[in-house]
Amino acid sequence: MTPQPDEIEGPRSCGPYELAGVLDLANLVLRTLNTPEGRPARWPSIGFDYPHVFHPGNLENIRVFVRRGRVVCSVGICPGIVRTPRGDLSVGGICALATHPEYRGRGLGTRIMEDAHRKMRADGHHIGLLSTLIQDFYRKLGWESGGRQRVFMFDRGNIGLLPEPEGLEVTEDWRPRIEELNRLRLREPVTSIRDSDRFRLLMERRTNRVFVGAREGSVVAYAGISGATVQEYAGAREEVACLLRAVFDRLDDPRVSTSQRPPGQRATIEMRILAPELGEGLPGLLMEMGVPHSLGYLGMIRILDPERLFRALQIREIQIVPSDGRWRLSYRGAACTLDERELVKMVFGPERLTRFAADLLPMLFYQWASDRV
Repeated sequence: MTPQPDEIEGPRSCGPYELAGVLDLANLVLRTLNTPEGRPARWPSIGFDYPHVFHPGNLENIRVFVRRGRVVCSVGICPGIVRTPRGDLSVGGICALATHPEYRGRGLGTRIMEDAHRKMRADGHHIGLLSTLIQDFYRKLGWESGGRQRVFMFDRGNIGLLPEPEGLEVTEDWRPRIEELNRLRLREPVTSIRDSDRFRLLMERRTNRVFVGAREGSVVAYAGISGATVQEYAGAREEVACLLRAVFDRLDDPRVSTSQRPPGQRATIEMRILAPELGEGLPGLLMEMGVPHSLGYLGMIRILDPERLFRALQIREIQIVPSDGRWRLSYRGAACTLDERELVKMVFGPERLTRFAADLLPMLFYQWASDRV
């Protein structure tokens, strides 16, 4: 049926001539109108920040409502693969949900998210992942805060705990060595699968600087930095630690005095390292040193197909079946019944709702900050 002039079309995939309208809407809602009061308007940077989502090759994963040729509600899906010790997970990252202010209160945001869920299931994604400050809206749609991320903190008082980078050649000339860096990253116990083009794109758009450490001409570690935050790293733990000490020295300016600091800011830098919750690798080393850290959520997660998820993770010991809109799990004579949000906590943590299958769950899952949308 052909829509009438005043009808809203959708939800559907974005047309080739509607992508500009999607970016206009996302920038209006998430940048211009999201500027703190009294501050200059934020730059319309959605297209620059998320080029791997909003491009002509991903139109099927950009979902829209349109009225009279104008995009009035949209959301992007970013497909990705995360490799874990138990198996590869297909992840749909939800990016830049936006509804024009004149069209709010009509349920378009809910309907377009339900459409995104259907699209992600049809494409075989196991889970959805997003970042948000409006958690309760997404909870109504089956999402829940989950996953685990550790944040380690370094300043001038404890950076000396890291080993001196003796003999380590440190450079920011990383582009000629993309293939080496990508191979190094793929050796991490949990990582996102990227080709070299995606690696270059994410490093250029999602980080400010990339530092490479080499010994005798061979790359041994790298770190992608945004501001004073280490977004991702790869390499043997001692080599990464050496590189991060060198990075701190390059970020810090010992000439800055307390009286010269901008109002409300620290006089010296505080370097944050975002990392998976691991007892090995760099996180294990930093915890052995007693480096201050916090444990937080990775984001909000929605399990799109629990049975397929358990098969992908090769969790054959647990039987999972639907039961009156919930999920019943059985393991070694024990059983529990969970709703979809409780299941997120069970599988991905960090909270433990029950001791059920505590030897198997929660599983190790982490998507590096550069990959997240």
